[in-house]
Amino acid sequence: MKNKMKFIGKATAAHVVTYFVCGILFSTLFHYETLFQLGNARYFMRDFYGVSSLLGPFVQIIRGLLIGCILLVLRENLLKENRAGLKLWIVFAGLGILCAPSAAPVSIEGIVYTQLPLEFHLKGAPEILVQTLLFSLWVTHDLKWKVKWKVSERVKIAAIVTAVSGVGFSLGGVLLALVLKLDIAEGSSDPFAFLVMFIAMIIVFVATMWYQQRGKGKKFTAAYYCVCYCAIAILPMIYNYLSDSALKSPLSLVLSGWPVIVIGAYLRRNTDY
Repeated sequence: MKNKMKFIGKATAAHVVTYFVCGILFSTLFHYETLFQLGNARYFMRDFYGVSSLLGPFVQIIRGLLIGCILLVLRENLLKENRAGLKLWIVFAGLGILCAPSAAPVSIEGIVYTQLPLEFHLKGAPEILVQTLLFSLWVTHDLKWKVKWKVSERVKIAAIVTAVSGVGFSLGGVLLALVLKLDIAEGSSDPFAFLVMFIAMIIVFVATMWYQQRGKGKKFTAAYYCVCYCAIAILPMIYNYLSDSALKSPLSLVLSGWPVIVIGAYLRRNTDY
């Protein structure tokens, strides 16, 4: 059971990180804001800066857990074969994307039976294909090699901590909007707010990698949690004041800072730090 839970956790971290990185990269490259308004796509997709985007990180954790549970069925056979990553990706790309049983975007059924523009399918394909490829390679990474295990373990812990910070960032904005009695979409209408979130998550990831490398010590521990708190709570508050956002409030120091407690609990439970 312990090994199964570790695998599910690894799959969840792999999904959240690859999904977020590919989403930021390809949405910028192919201008998703405009793409979502192309032809009938405007009736198919929710607004690019809507509430759904704000809650995205939380939703992806749920998806990652489900994907990890499903892949347990393949863990003892397909995932241990040679080139397992490429084989798993072929399954994702073939059955989950191109030959999806529903008329989904990028799928054969979607291209034939929906009224979505062909450009929507073509520009949406790279993100899905690249993200599933990276996920497949990550989740099938051979952990039996001791050197790779150390690198993989550090990256896994940093990825999980970063995912927690991303969820906290999103939910902190939602809670703040509710407390201030604002429209929840108020915090998702600014594209630069997503950039601030991305920067915060990079800071947390790098800080976690550094913290694991430096080892134990009260000085390093205090510095690490201060950096995480600054990235998750103080940085967005400063941005909200500088941009004169409706969400500017010192309450964000509390409502956005709670993930640091979760991060601390996770590290104490799963590491020696």
